[in-house]
Amino acid sequence: MDYFEPKTINEALALLDKYGDEAKMIAGGTDVMVDIKYKEEPGCLVNIKKIPGLAAIEENGGGLRIGPLATIRQLETSKLVRERLTALWESCHQFASLQIRNTATIGGNVCRASPSGETLAPLLVLEAKGKLAFSGGEKTEGFDSFFQGPGMTSLGAKGMLTEIDVPYPAAGSHSVYLKHAVRGPMDIAMVSVAVFIKADAAKNNLSDVRIGLGAVAPTPIRATKAEAMLRGKAPTAALVKEAAALAASESSPISDQRSSAEYRRWIVEALTRRGLEQTWKAATGKEVA
Repeated sequence: MDYFEPKTINEALALLDKYGDEAKMIAGGTDVMVDIKYKEEPGCLVNIKKIPGLAAIEENGGGLRIGPLATIRQLETSKLVRERLTALWESCHQFASLQIRNTATIGGNVCRASPSGETLAPLLVLEAKGKLAFSGGEKTEGFDSFFQGPGMTSLGAKGMLTEIDVPYPAAGSHSVYLKHAVRGPMDIAMVSVAVFIKADAAKNNLSDVRIGLGAVAPTPIRATKAEAMLRGKAPTAALVKEAAALAASESSPISDQRSSAEYRRWIVEALTRRGLEQTWKAATGKEVA
Protein backbone atom coordinates (compact mmCIF):
# COMPACT_ATOMS: atom_id res chain seq x y z
CA MET A 1 0.00 0.00 0.00
CA ASP A 2 1.34 3.42 -0.96
CA TYR A 3 1.12 6.17 1.67
CA PHE A 4 1.15 9.93 1.10
CA GLU A 5 0.90 13.06 3.25
CA PRO A 6 0.06 15.93 0.88
CA LYS A 7 0.70 19.44 2.16
CA THR A 8 -1.88 21.19 -0.05
CA ILE A 9 -5.36 20.53 -1.40
CA ASN A 10 -3.99 20.49 -4.95
CA GLU A 11 -1.47 17.81 -4.01
CA ALA A 12 -4.23 15.70 -2.49
CA LEU A 13 -6.43 16.11 -5.57
CA ALA A 14 -3.55 15.12 -7.84
CA LEU A 15 -3.15 11.89 -5.87
CA LEU A 16 -6.87 11.17 -6.09
CA ASP A 17 -6.75 11.76 -9.83
CA LYS A 18 -3.81 9.40 -10.19
CA TYR A 19 -5.06 6.55 -8.01
CA GLY A 20 -8.85 6.91 -8.42
CA ASP A 21 -10.80 4.11 -6.74
CA GLU A 22 -7.58 2.67 -5.32
CA ALA A 23 -7.10 5.73 -3.09
CA LYS A 24 -8.55 6.09 0.39
CA MET A 25 -8.47 9.47 2.10
CA ILE A 26 -7.82 9.51 5.83
CA ALA A 27 -8.26 12.25 8.42
CA GLY A 28 -8.99 11.01 11.95
CA GLY A 29 -8.91 7.41 10.79
CA THR A 30 -11.48 6.07 13.25
CA ASP A 31 -13.35 4.29 10.44
CA VAL A 32 -10.66 3.84 7.80
CA MET A 33 -8.22 2.03 10.10
CA VAL A 34 -10.92 -0.42 11.15
CA ASP A 35 -11.68 -1.10 7.48
CA ILE A 36 -8.01 -1.69 6.74
CA LYS A 37 -7.73 -4.15 9.62
CA TYR A 38 -10.94 -6.10 9.09
CA LYS A 39 -12.04 -5.54 5.49
CA GLU A 40 -9.73 -4.50 2.67
CA GLU A 41 -6.47 -2.63 2.35
CA PRO A 42 -6.59 0.19 -0.22
CA GLY A 43 -3.94 0.58 -2.88
CA CYS A 44 -3.16 4.09 -1.67
CA LEU A 45 -3.70 5.95 1.58
CA VAL A 46 -3.87 9.77 1.39
CA ASN A 47 -3.49 11.37 4.83
CA ILE A 48 -4.74 14.98 4.67
CA LYS A 49 -4.05 15.86 8.32
CA LYS A 50 -1.04 18.02 7.42
CA ILE A 51 -2.91 20.30 5.02
CA PRO A 52 -3.16 23.66 6.88
CA GLY A 53 -6.37 25.59 7.35
CA LEU A 54 -8.82 22.68 7.27
CA ALA A 55 -9.55 22.39 11.00
CA ALA A 56 -10.95 25.85 11.77
CA ILE A 57 -14.38 26.64 13.16
CA GLU A 58 -15.12 30.30 12.50
CA GLU A 59 -17.98 32.69 11.84
CA ASN A 60 -18.65 33.50 8.23
CA GLY A 61 -21.13 36.34 7.96
CA GLY A 62 -24.48 34.84 8.88
CA GLY A 63 -23.25 31.39 9.77
CA LEU A 64 -20.42 29.11 10.74
CA ARG A 65 -17.64 27.81 8.51
CA ILE A 66 -16.38 24.42 9.64
CA GLY A 67 -13.23 22.84 8.26
CA PRO A 68 -13.49 19.12 7.45
CA LEU A 69 -10.58 18.34 9.78
CA ALA A 70 -12.35 19.88 12.79
CA THR A 71 -12.76 17.10 15.32
CA ILE A 72 -16.07 16.13 16.83
CA ARG A 73 -14.67 17.23 20.19
CA GLN A 74 -13.87 20.69 18.78
CA LEU A 75 -17.48 21.04 17.73
CA GLU A 76 -18.74 19.70 21.05
CA THR A 77 -16.70 22.26 23.00
CA SER A 78 -17.50 25.19 20.68
CA LYS A 79 -19.71 27.79 22.32
CA LEU A 80 -20.96 28.94 18.92
CA VAL A 81 -22.02 25.43 17.92
CA ARG A 82 -23.72 24.79 21.25
CA GLU A 83 -25.65 28.07 21.31
CA ARG A 84 -26.47 28.54 17.63
CA LEU A 85 -26.54 25.04 16.05
CA THR A 86 -28.13 22.96 18.78
CA ALA A 87 -28.93 19.84 16.75
CA LEU A 88 -25.36 19.62 15.47
CA TRP A 89 -23.97 20.11 18.97
CA GLU A 90 -26.24 17.40 20.39
CA SER A 91 -25.17 14.95 17.67
CA CYS A 92 -21.52 15.59 18.55
CA HIS A 93 -22.24 15.21 22.26
CA GLN A 94 -23.74 11.77 21.58
CA PHE A 95 -20.91 10.68 19.29
CA ALA A 96 -19.20 7.54 20.62
CA SER A 97 -16.61 7.95 23.40
CA LEU A 98 -14.52 10.96 24.38
CA GLN A 99 -11.45 9.27 22.91
CA ILE A 100 -13.17 8.84 19.55
CA ARG A 101 -14.55 12.41 19.61
CA ASN A 102 -10.99 13.69 20.13
CA THR A 103 -9.87 11.94 16.93
CA ALA A 104 -12.84 11.66 14.57
CA THR A 105 -13.44 14.56 12.19
CA ILE A 106 -16.69 15.98 10.88
CA GLY A 107 -15.37 15.65 7.34
CA GLY A 108 -14.76 11.96 7.89
CA ASN A 109 -18.23 11.46 9.34
CA VAL A 110 -19.83 13.27 6.40
CA CYS A 111 -17.76 11.65 3.64
CA ARG A 112 -18.18 8.20 5.14
CA ALA A 113 -21.84 8.68 4.17
CA SER A 114 -23.17 6.05 6.55
CA PRO A 115 -26.96 6.36 6.82
CA SER A 116 -26.49 6.32 10.60
CA GLY A 117 -23.76 8.99 10.68
CA GLU A 118 -24.38 11.20 13.72
CA THR A 119 -23.91 14.63 12.14
CA LEU A 120 -25.72 13.96 8.86
CA ALA A 121 -29.38 14.48 9.80
CA PRO A 122 -28.55 17.69 11.73
CA LEU A 123 -26.68 19.08 8.72
CA LEU A 124 -29.72 18.32 6.58
CA VAL A 125 -32.21 20.19 8.76
CA LEU A 126 -29.80 23.09 9.31
CA GLU A 127 -29.54 23.35 5.50
CA ALA A 128 -25.75 23.20 5.52
CA LYS A 129 -23.72 23.17 2.33
CA GLY A 130 -20.36 21.67 1.49
CA LYS A 131 -17.60 23.10 -0.66
CA LEU A 132 -16.27 20.36 -2.90
CA ALA A 133 -12.92 20.54 -4.68
CA PHE A 134 -11.93 18.64 -7.84
CA SER A 135 -8.89 18.96 -10.05
CA GLY A 136 -11.08 20.82 -12.53
CA GLY A 137 -12.50 23.32 -10.04
CA GLU A 138 -14.83 23.77 -7.07
CA LYS A 139 -18.55 23.68 -6.46
CA THR A 140 -20.90 24.20 -3.53
CA GLU A 141 -23.60 21.62 -2.87
CA GLY A 142 -26.32 21.14 -0.28
CA PHE A 143 -26.28 17.93 1.72
CA ASP A 144 -29.77 17.10 0.49
CA SER A 145 -28.13 15.97 -2.79
CA PHE A 146 -24.59 15.21 -1.57
CA PHE A 147 -25.44 11.75 -0.16
CA GLN A 148 -26.16 9.26 -2.94
CA GLY A 149 -26.19 5.90 -1.16
CA PRO A 150 -24.47 4.01 1.65
CA GLY A 151 -20.83 5.08 1.46
CA MET A 152 -21.46 7.08 -1.72
CA THR A 153 -21.37 10.85 -2.23
CA SER A 154 -21.18 13.27 -5.13
CA LEU A 155 -17.42 13.52 -4.46
CA GLY A 156 -16.93 10.22 -6.23
CA ALA A 157 -13.36 8.91 -6.12
CA LYS A 158 -11.65 12.16 -7.10
CA GLY A 159 -13.27 14.92 -5.05
CA MET A 160 -12.48 16.37 -1.63
CA LEU A 161 -14.68 18.15 0.91
CA THR A 162 -12.88 21.36 1.87
CA GLU A 163 -15.48 23.29 3.87
CA ILE A 164 -18.88 22.98 5.55
CA ASP A 165 -21.00 26.13 5.78
CA VAL A 166 -23.94 26.17 8.19
CA PRO A 167 -26.20 29.24 8.20
CA TYR A 168 -27.30 30.50 11.60
CA PRO A 169 -31.00 29.74 12.18
CA ALA A 170 -33.35 32.70 12.36
CA ALA A 171 -34.71 34.10 15.62
CA GLY A 172 -37.66 32.14 16.95
CA SER A 173 -36.24 28.81 15.82
CA HIS A 174 -34.77 25.81 17.58
CA SER A 175 -33.36 22.41 16.62
CA VAL A 176 -32.82 19.10 18.37
CA TYR A 177 -31.13 15.77 17.66
CA LEU A 178 -32.49 12.55 19.13
CA LYS A 179 -30.87 9.14 18.86
CA HIS A 180 -32.02 5.65 19.76
CA ALA A 181 -29.29 3.06 20.33
CA VAL A 182 -29.00 0.04 22.58
CA ARG A 183 -25.85 1.28 24.37
CA GLY A 184 -26.43 5.00 24.01
CA PRO A 185 -23.58 7.08 22.57
CA MET A 186 -21.26 4.06 22.31
CA ASP A 187 -23.50 2.47 19.68
CA ILE A 188 -24.26 3.64 16.18
CA ALA A 189 -27.81 4.91 15.89
CA MET A 190 -30.55 2.39 15.34
CA VAL A 191 -32.67 5.43 14.46
CA SER A 192 -31.85 9.12 14.62
CA VAL A 193 -34.09 12.14 14.12
CA ALA A 194 -33.18 15.81 13.80
CA VAL A 195 -35.94 18.40 14.02
CA PHE A 196 -35.80 22.12 13.24
CA ILE A 197 -38.76 24.45 13.75
CA LYS A 198 -39.34 28.17 13.46
CA ALA A 199 -42.33 29.79 15.10
CA ASP A 200 -44.13 32.77 13.60
CA ALA A 201 -43.87 36.20 15.22
CA ALA A 202 -46.92 35.59 17.43
CA LYS A 203 -45.55 32.17 18.49
CA ASN A 204 -48.80 30.50 17.49
CA ASN A 205 -47.91 28.66 14.28
CA LEU A 206 -45.02 26.81 12.71
CA SER A 207 -43.65 29.03 9.97
CA ASP A 208 -41.00 26.45 9.06
CA VAL A 209 -40.40 22.79 9.90
CA ARG A 210 -37.60 20.44 8.87
CA ILE A 211 -37.35 16.79 9.90
CA GLY A 212 -34.22 14.74 9.16
CA LEU A 213 -34.14 10.96 9.54
CA GLY A 214 -31.02 8.83 9.93
CA ALA A 215 -30.40 5.07 9.75
CA VAL A 216 -33.81 4.37 8.18
CA ALA A 217 -33.04 4.73 4.45
CA PRO A 218 -30.03 4.27 2.14
CA THR A 219 -29.11 7.90 2.89
CA PRO A 220 -30.17 10.39 5.56
CA ILE A 221 -33.44 11.91 4.34
CA ARG A 222 -35.87 14.75 4.96
CA ALA A 223 -39.45 13.79 5.84
CA THR A 224 -40.84 16.32 3.38
CA LYS A 225 -44.47 15.19 3.51
CA ALA A 226 -44.59 15.49 7.29
CA GLU A 227 -42.91 18.90 7.06
CA ALA A 228 -45.53 20.13 4.59
CA MET A 229 -48.34 18.87 6.82
CA LEU A 230 -47.07 20.96 9.75
CA ARG A 231 -45.88 24.12 8.02
CA GLY A 232 -48.07 27.16 8.70
CA LYS A 233 -50.19 25.41 11.35
CA ALA A 234 -50.52 25.46 15.12
CA PRO A 235 -48.86 22.32 16.55
CA THR A 236 -51.67 20.55 18.36
CA ALA A 237 -51.08 17.15 19.92
CA ALA A 238 -53.26 15.48 17.28
CA LEU A 239 -51.44 17.19 14.40
CA VAL A 240 -48.01 16.35 15.80
CA LYS A 241 -49.02 12.72 16.24
CA GLU A 242 -50.31 12.55 12.68
CA ALA A 243 -47.19 14.19 11.28
CA ALA A 244 -44.93 11.83 13.24
CA ALA A 245 -46.76 8.83 11.81
CA LEU A 246 -46.38 10.31 8.32
CA ALA A 247 -42.65 10.78 8.89
CA ALA A 248 -42.39 7.11 9.84
CA SER A 249 -44.15 6.13 6.62
CA GLU A 250 -41.60 8.15 4.61
CA SER A 251 -38.75 6.06 6.01
CA SER A 252 -37.64 2.78 4.43
CA PRO A 253 -35.68 0.94 7.13
CA ILE A 254 -34.30 -2.56 6.84
CA SER A 255 -34.49 -5.45 9.27
CA ASP A 256 -31.11 -6.63 10.55
CA GLN A 257 -29.47 -8.12 13.64
CA ARG A 258 -30.04 -4.90 15.59
CA SER A 259 -33.73 -4.30 14.90
CA SER A 260 -36.70 -5.03 12.69
CA ALA A 261 -37.92 -2.52 10.12
CA GLU A 262 -41.26 -2.32 11.93
CA TYR A 263 -39.58 -1.39 15.21
CA ARG A 264 -37.47 1.25 13.50
CA ARG A 265 -40.58 2.89 12.04
CA TRP A 266 -42.13 2.95 15.49
CA ILE A 267 -39.01 4.64 16.86
CA VAL A 268 -39.06 7.21 14.02
CA GLU A 269 -42.63 8.10 14.98
CA ALA A 270 -41.81 8.36 18.70
CA LEU A 271 -38.65 10.44 18.22
CA THR A 272 -40.27 12.75 15.67
CA ARG A 273 -43.14 13.45 18.02
CA ARG A 274 -40.74 14.09 20.89
CA GLY A 275 -38.53 16.30 18.74
CA LEU A 276 -41.44 18.46 17.61
CA GLU A 277 -42.66 18.88 21.19
CA GLN A 278 -39.19 19.77 22.48
CA THR A 279 -38.35 22.28 19.74
CA TRP A 280 -41.73 24.00 19.99
CA LYS A 281 -41.33 24.49 23.73
CA ALA A 282 -37.73 25.67 23.37
CA ALA A 283 -38.65 28.18 20.67
CA THR A 284 -41.87 29.52 22.21
CA GLY A 285 -41.98 28.52 25.87
CA LYS A 286 -45.29 26.79 25.17
CA GLU A 287 -46.30 23.15 25.36
CA VAL A 288 -47.88 21.54 22.32
CA ALA A 289 -51.62 22.13 22.84
